[in-house]
Amino acid sequence: MLITQQDFQNIKLPKTLQWTYPLIDQISKKFDPSVNHGNNFPCIFAKRVFSLQNFRFLTVNWCKDQHTYNFTSFADELSFFLEETQQSDENINNIEPLIVLFEPVNSIFNTHHYEKVFFDSLQYFIDHDKIAWNGFLPKNPNQEFWTMCFSGVQIFINVSHPNHKNRNSRNLCDALVFVINPRERFDKFAGNNKKGYKIRERIRNNIDKYDQISRSPYLGHYQDGDLEWPQYMIPDDNDSPPTKCPINFSLVKNQ
Repeated sequence: MLITQQDFQNIKLPKTLQWTYPLIDQISKKFDPSVNHGNNFPCIFAKRVFSLQNFRFLTVNWCKDQHTYNFTSFADELSFFLEETQQSDENINNIEPLIVLFEPVNSIFNTHHYEKVFFDSLQYFIDHDKIAWNGFLPKNPNQEFWTMCFSGVQIFINVSHPNHKNRNSRNLCDALVFVINPRERFDKFAGNNKKGYKIRERIRNNIDKYDQISRSPYLGHYQDGDLEWPQYMIPDDNDSPPTKCPINFSLVKNQ
């Protein structure tokens, strides 16, 4: 289900989505400086978007009979969201990042489980995308300037989960969370220019203060050719190797 931040505060959700309420409350406390006792979340954009009530939320339910998440609904709603973002203006006060909430289940609880859900999600997007893969983008995630693409839109995915003990900035609530932004929009405000580098460095300095550990060595600069894939889902320490990408591009449509 795709819903606005304002609607979450004004409507009563069906029983099948009641699990979202405590998670939204936890996320709100992360972003709201008035309730987090000065422990300010490092991303200045996230705090601004929250204050403007511009976040969009997408819920992904667990399918008990299939023992997996509803990736079909996830892909359909994400495609609709990305189509909407292409039609919106470029005013920074109107940007609407997407927070994807996965229903907590007892069988999905450790980091390897969360990694598998992440991999399965991306693989589903690639296998079921109705629009051809951008011909200018490489299909090898270990190649510079590769980025995830879905429904004709390049996207950046920030993965958060509750097993992050050192990286508080990657632990938004007691569930697996994806924060998705269209890359084109993100780059307009923190792109390959002096202002963009200054903003990103400011955020990463904030991360050094906010987390229990310094920023991940895998946080690079896409425009400089630093690999994108390792930045999506980073380890909880600075010594572990980056997550390996198991995505299979054999079914990707060519332009």
